[in-house]
Amino acid sequence: MALIAGYDRHPASRAALAFAAELAAGLKVPLVVVHVADLSDMVIGSEQPTSADDRHAELERQRIDALLASDVRWSYTLVGGDPVDALIAAAGQYAATMIVVGRPQQGISATIGHIVSGAVARNLVRRSPIPVAVVPEPADGHR
Repeated sequence: MALIAGYDRHPASRAALAFAAELAAGLKVPLVVVHVADLSDMVIGSEQPTSADDRHAELERQRIDALLASDVRWSYTLVGGDPVDALIAAAGQYAATMIVVGRPQQGISATIGHIVSGAVARNLVRRSPIPVAVVPEPADGHR
């Protein structure tokens, strides 16, 4: 049994990660942080993460480690492809009981992020065979 947390560098994702970590610690289950690479994460022209992405992945692991409490058992994976498919696949691979993703707040600054993240959350809720928790971004953008 495990929890899956969808992750990117947006504040809503960090809020989801914090929620998932608290839940995983309370349930005493591992947390699998699934970072689905987008264009800002990958080498131009690459559809999947490559060895050139190893340094970037290590920096993301360090950022996540700084966000998580020490009592959380967690692992990190960087994958490419459709976020919904990747999160559902990870849930199956790790026999997860829940997927946790973030949802940006309303407002002009969140509009672009909401188009992508909101669509991921909606489609994940529609397609996932397991429960999905959608965590709102804190109003001040921090957690």
